[in-house]
Amino acid sequence: MKVKVYNDKDIKLQGISYYLDCYKFWDLNKCEQDFESESYYQILESISNQRARFYSGHDPMAVIDLESYKKNYQNYYNSLSKNVIRDIKTSEKNKFYFKKFDFNTHIEDFLEINNSQNKKKSGINSWYLSDKELFLGSHSGSRHKWEDDMHHGQWYGLFKYYKNYKQVDVTTNEKLFGYCKLLVDGEMASIGFVWSHADHLKKGIMFHLITSIVDECMKNKNIKCLVYYGWGQYPDWKRRMLFEPKRLKIIL
Repeated sequence: MKVKVYNDKDIKLQGISYYLDCYKFWDLNKCEQDFESESYYQILESISNQRARFYSGHDPMAVIDLESYKKNYQNYYNSLSKNVIRDIKTSEKNKFYFKKFDFNTHIEDFLEINNSQNKKKSGINSWYLSDKELFLGSHSGSRHKWEDDMHHGQWYGLFKYYKNYKQVDVTTNEKLFGYCKLLVDGEMASIGFVWSHADHLKKGIMFHLITSIVDECMKNKNIKCLVYYGWGQYPDWKRRMLFEPKRLKIIL
């Protein structure tokens, strides 16, 4: 599957760089030096020379071809299994709702989600359990100098209303239970950071979150496919969300 990302000297390809080195290219603000380094341009060169893992048509990635559903979310939703639709409705009945959010306002909830996953899985990468200071000041809520209409990142979350709920000194009246950073590179959108609170997974929140991300991608006229890392990672779960194994070839 060929995908155009419309590379330009004034933007950075966030999704592509994140998948090739997630701890070096996870945020435009926090990783500014890395995005200006030789390492970033070596990634572009490897794609141009068809040597990059995932993006040279070799290793299959988990992909939803949005055009196969005529860029219509209802067509996609109607293709989901009854069990997945049941789980989405369970999440909605439990009053979880989906929205964009400012990451820096909800870092405590972000870290609580990560710690819940650590307890469930007994040892996730320690990076996700770092102190708040590592994440504070991440790019969120505005257009970065390296972004434009076809190249940008956006945080989305699954929330629940709690009157007077606070994040430190800020009253938010809502708590974050699942997060996803969507990274748009031209015709391709990539799922970056993504997780849900382990104590609430049986309420269908992960299915609710991902299908809502699909809906957001359907609304963007430029996006042709949604990518969720390599096919070898959780293929059975991804198949339930209608991701398929596809070999991508990036056209810079």
